[in-house]
Amino acid sequence: MLLIRHGWLAAGALAAACQPALADTPAASAGSTFDLGVVEITGRADAAAPAYPLVERITGEALRRHERHDVTEAMNLLPGVMIENVGSRNERVVFIRGFDSRQVPLYVDGIPVYVPYSGSIDLARFTSFDLAEIQVTKGFTSVLYGPNTLGGSINLVSRRPTRALEVDVLAGAGFDDAWRHDSRRLAVNLGTRQGRWYLQAGASLLDRDSFSVSGDYAPGGAEDGGRRDNSDIRDRKLSLKLGFTPGAGDEYAISYYRQDGEKGTPPYAGAYDLRARFWRWPVYDKESLYVLSRTRFAGGSYLRLRAYVDKYVNLLRSFDDDSYTTQNRPYAFDSLYDDHTWGGGAEWGMDVAPGHLLKLAASIKRDFHEEEDDADEPREKFEDETVSLAIEDTWTPDDATQLVAGLSWNRQKSLRADQKLADGTIAPFPTGSDDAVNLQLGWFRQLDRGTRIHATAGRKTRFPNIANRFSGRLGSSLPNPDLKAEESTNLEIGADRDLGHLRLGGAVFLSRLSEAIQSVSIDDSLCAQPPCSQTQNIERQDNKGIELYLDAALGAAADLHLDYTWLDRKNRTRPEIEPIDTPEHKAFASLVYRVAPAVELVASVVYESSRLSESPGERGVGAFTVANLKGSWKLPEGLVAEFGVNNLSDRDWGYDEGYPEPGRHYFLNLRYVYGR
Repeated sequence: MLLIRHGWLAAGALAAACQPALADTPAASAGSTFDLGVVEITGRADAAAPAYPLVERITGEALRRHERHDVTEAMNLLPGVMIENVGSRNERVVFIRGFDSRQVPLYVDGIPVYVPYSGSIDLARFTSFDLAEIQVTKGFTSVLYGPNTLGGSINLVSRRPTRALEVDVLAGAGFDDAWRHDSRRLAVNLGTRQGRWYLQAGASLLDRDSFSVSGDYAPGGAEDGGRRDNSDIRDRKLSLKLGFTPGAGDEYAISYYRQDGEKGTPPYAGAYDLRARFWRWPVYDKESLYVLSRTRFAGGSYLRLRAYVDKYVNLLRSFDDDSYTTQNRPYAFDSLYDDHTWGGGAEWGMDVAPGHLLKLAASIKRDFHEEEDDADEPREKFEDETVSLAIEDTWTPDDATQLVAGLSWNRQKSLRADQKLADGTIAPFPTGSDDAVNLQLGWFRQLDRGTRIHATAGRKTRFPNIANRFSGRLGSSLPNPDLKAEESTNLEIGADRDLGHLRLGGAVFLSRLSEAIQSVSIDDSLCAQPPCSQTQNIERQDNKGIELYLDAALGAAADLHLDYTWLDRKNRTRPEIEPIDTPEHKAFASLVYRVAPAVELVASVVYESSRLSESPGERGVGAFTVANLKGSWKLPEGLVAEFGVNNLSDRDWGYDEGYPEPGRHYFLNLRYVYGR
């Protein structure tokens, strides 16, 4: 099966990869989920708790089965999620029910991960080889996560070994439609559990020289077809985890990971008169160290602690032309970001009354950003502090009903903000703070053994990032230090039905966004480089839609999954401004067919309707349908051989106009999994 949709369900939905077709393969036992990295847990404080309501999971087995090597590719398996390629930056982001990646924060084992300056991050730089699962919430997100979960959350949960020795090795290569070798991948995960101690280590490389566009692509802009110019990527990752489990539910772990990335930005290749950017990112690195713990006490209460340091270094180089060697023109530059974050938090849980699990949480983090555009000039420095206090109560009045209520108070305070004056000297911006309250309530009811319904409502917020408040955009924007938090009221009702061989269900949702942050045109005399704009809290927007899914067991040999999303985004402040970057319709289907006990075929297809890349305007991409096919053959001694083809029909398609996606592409993998 594909994934578990609603974690509060005993069986869940969208399950085509949760019950592996090759259930007896070694891959099915390659470690377990790192529980300390899971945020949303309910149930009794002193019991093995079921998953939190409305958490959707993409299992490690689903990632492998569908050949999803980075977080954006993996997220596209979910309904309600749309991928967007910010083509001018070669940056992958996702929209969840119309909320972008800045409004849906990313976590690694519950630790927030983002670029402190802009609040966003290129999700394609996060590879999936060492993950146990990806957990996603939409709208109804526990206040225990902390601030800024306006539209949901994405939590990348790592592995934890359960055996004396666990080995998982992957080696693979990719080829374009002419069978020219263009990419390679290598991943090694090793784990050991020795009594009360465990150790998990992983290393991976994802390397691509370039990709080839479809044979149907019509050359345009700075692209003549064939291999896409400046489309190389290289991502290396190292992860280490050391844990201690003295017993009785206590656990203590320290984790470290390092990502070293490098990428090119393919130039604009569309039909409109847009200037091509000749950009490269020779440095896109991230490094994190974090400590997590859980201690149980008499009476069933527990204490969870976390502390972390996260460092991000980014170098963007803009060149004169497609030789990528000279920087003499006015738009050529080097931009260095040197950012880091430190933070920590505590969560206390206890059974305060029969059926009530109460949780109290507090967290603090400091964001630091340094920016350098010219090595001969001083760096601008910025510092923010964010504090969160939260309380959540899970009430289970009977075996069929659960109510979850959460309340949090968050504060963002600017501690330092520099501005570079015309003479190159540094002066301080005025600093201040902003408070926000989040409140939500969820009701979950099991009508009978196979039927469940739910309804949720909440008010969530997101603080503006440093760039929102202080960026001058090279003289074309007026900073706004007084920018306030965005607010959204999120509503959802849904139902699921489990008939054994058939599971189906869905949800209807509405999010009403207010105080939304938007760039607004202002008097040109206020900026050094007009046209002039300023980021302001002016927009009001509605995101509404429907998600449906169906899972069916077609006898003993095949599993079918279908899901559909309808998303309608409206700008209530300026109705003439149409939303960009998301389609109105998305459908996904997959079929897993077991040809023999050792042979499996996986076919999948995704359809997305047209979308705009610019508004107001006509620039956008048309509807597309892309199909993939993969075969797996289980060999002796823990080996699995895989072969597949993506974009089977060599379709010309894309997420952003002028930035075509890969054409037909073949791959070969050899995997070895051992556990004893």
